[in-house]
Amino acid sequence: MNATARLHDPATTGPNAHLAAWLRDAGRLTFGNPVSRGYLAVFAAAVVFAVVDSLFVGHPDASMSGVWAALVTSPTLFPLWFAGDALWPDAGAPAWYTVTTLGVAALLNALLLGLVHRGLRGRPTAPRAVVSGGWHTQRHGDH
Repeated sequence: MNATARLHDPATTGPNAHLAAWLRDAGRLTFGNPVSRGYLAVFAAAVVFAVVDSLFVGHPDASMSGVWAALVTSPTLFPLWFAGDALWPDAGAPAWYTVTTLGVAALLNALLLGLVHRGLRGRPTAPRAVVSGGWHTQRHGDH
């Protein structure tokens, strides 16, 4: 008989358990695989390049270094930018919105890459018991 008291995690038993599990799974897909981490590293390198180029390098005309960050996030960036143009039709989207959409698009792309990685990798299945004539032979050798 086991007299050890069971400890319940409030995150897995409360009313928000489904939301917590969904956020945990989304976090694993976004940050927990090598494909997503590699993508986020490339995005961070593009952003660092753009920041360093704009702050420390003098240009006679406008620099195109920020284009690399936009190209890295391009599949999902453009709908977000179009939404910004729809929200601010006269003056255009403010600078904070443009920068925020770069980060949101990068995280969304990392999540999608995580889904693709999980789908292509698949999940290993547990070995099943072989049933032969009604007898389970998994632990009894091959008869």
